[in-house]
Amino acid sequence: MDQSVTNVQDFKQVSNIIFFKVLAVYGLLIGSIALLVTIQPALDFRFLLCSALAWLVIGWCQFALFNALHEGLHNRFGDPHREFLAYALTAYPVGFDQSYKSLHMNHHKYFGDSERDPDYANYSSFPSSKRQFLWRLFLNLSGYLALLQVLGVRQSMDNPGSAVENTSAGEPRLIKFLLAQFFVLLLFGLTVGWYYYLWLWVIPVVTVAKFFTSTRTFCEHASPDDYPTIRTITGSWLGEKILGVFCFHYHAEHHRFVAIPCNRLKAAHYALQEQTYAQNEDGEPRYELYRNGYFRLLYGWFKCLPF
Repeated sequence: MDQSVTNVQDFKQVSNIIFFKVLAVYGLLIGSIALLVTIQPALDFRFLLCSALAWLVIGWCQFALFNALHEGLHNRFGDPHREFLAYALTAYPVGFDQSYKSLHMNHHKYFGDSERDPDYANYSSFPSSKRQFLWRLFLNLSGYLALLQVLGVRQSMDNPGSAVENTSAGEPRLIKFLLAQFFVLLLFGLTVGWYYYLWLWVIPVVTVAKFFTSTRTFCEHASPDDYPTIRTITGSWLGEKILGVFCFHYHAEHHRFVAIPCNRLKAAHYALQEQTYAQNEDGEPRYELYRNGYFRLLYGWFKCLPF
């Protein structure tokens, strides 16, 4: 048997630790909501400042749940894989359902293809100036692109330039989305109050969570030369915990060896580097290792751009 195949097989063991990690994310999320509701709602500086901090934490938690969904998309949500829990815990609450799986699989299958990769527009056009760079960040933080996505105008999580969905496909998805959000609304209504659903769930998911997701994807696949790149990003503990949660920062390993679950990607990173970053033929994706962290990568790109 080929030794490279044997090595990859050694890293395919799925773990149930993902359930404890998702539980921890929910604990942080619920704790943030509980802390804010202890403050009397008012349009004063104290309440607005605490709300902004809560949005940051809750939005990150929603982003982390979306990253955990990734294991469900690849049938690795626990051992054995638990399909219903994957979507119930990580997809439905933040506005996704099973239909997202086909989009994600197309991203893997057709990566770098301008016509068939649903994420292509998110990484294919690198900003040509500092202003464009900052405008990109602002659009994702503003909530505008997330609202288009939720309403079904766009196809994928991070593709503001993809084609409009057809009506027949959009209607069932919209019904599922509305039912899931009604359930979340009901939970808020039975606990802290209906209005907190908008204030502490909708606002973070369309702004902060969208910002984190788009920024992570941009770091993983964009390049100043616009060449399709699949990038692993190491070197910053804080960056890995914020943007690379659930081991997303080992992204080259994931794309190259898609059967490896998130709990084994770190070990695979050290053991399979020679295979992961082997030079490809012209026209194929570029696998790249960046060792200085997400924040230095973004700052370096921004610094080199003209005004």
